[in-house]
Amino acid sequence: MRHFKTLLFHELKLAVYSWNTWATAGLFLTLMGTIYWFALLECSRSPQPWTPVEGTFKLFWLPLLCILPLLTMRSFSEERRAGTLSSLLTTPASIAAIVWAKFLAAWITWVTFWLGFIPFTMLVNLRLGSVNEQRLSDPTVLIGALSFIFMSGLLHVAIGILCSCLTRSSALAALLTFITLLGLTAAGGALESLPIESWTWLGWLREPASHLRTFGHLQDFAAGVIDSRPLVLYITGNLLCLGLAILAVEGQE
Repeated sequence: MRHFKTLLFHELKLAVYSWNTWATAGLFLTLMGTIYWFALLECSRSPQPWTPVEGTFKLFWLPLLCILPLLTMRSFSEERRAGTLSSLLTTPASIAAIVWAKFLAAWITWVTFWLGFIPFTMLVNLRLGSVNEQRLSDPTVLIGALSFIFMSGLLHVAIGILCSCLTRSSALAALLTFITLLGLTAAGGALESLPIESWTWLGWLREPASHLRTFGHLQDFAAGVIDSRPLVLYITGNLLCLGLAILAVEGQE
């Protein structure tokens, strides 16, 4: 545990002093601010069935696919390219501690990015909202949606860490992460769009479709509905990906 804490603090310190983290944070906030701004404009032009916060989080997949790969791509690939991974593996720290420290540092950074979006909604509500009108910031939806982002991030960040373990190229790690996250995010919607009820031979897809409905999970969390199935999915997926990452690093010793 002592080595894990040391590694975690080291990774967090590297993240704070890394230009890549600040550039990625700037890109993330610019993207989220732009999406929120256009959601506000759309709601100001005509009544919408959704609030600006809901409209913004419906596009959560944009930062997920464009920003998260940039955040995790250097975790192990840069260490392998620079030749420092071999030195790190000779320390008393276990491989599991190294992988978990890098994962947790990346997940905390990802969570911090999303927390940085909260001031956007507070500022807009302060400047444009009335005393009794909170639809602009919509705190209930905001808290629920952020809870979904944090929970699903356990799996999404772990996928990025795993992809970074598989190659020396940061660009290739980012591409692998992008493709995997795109497939995972689109899988649920694609399965739900199939005529499962009409085609008897597709009946076996009903259960996977109910588990992989990423956008449905977001809607449930935003509405305050907490189902155990997505929790199990993201936690077990996280453990599986990090377990594979540990095996991948062990194979490079």
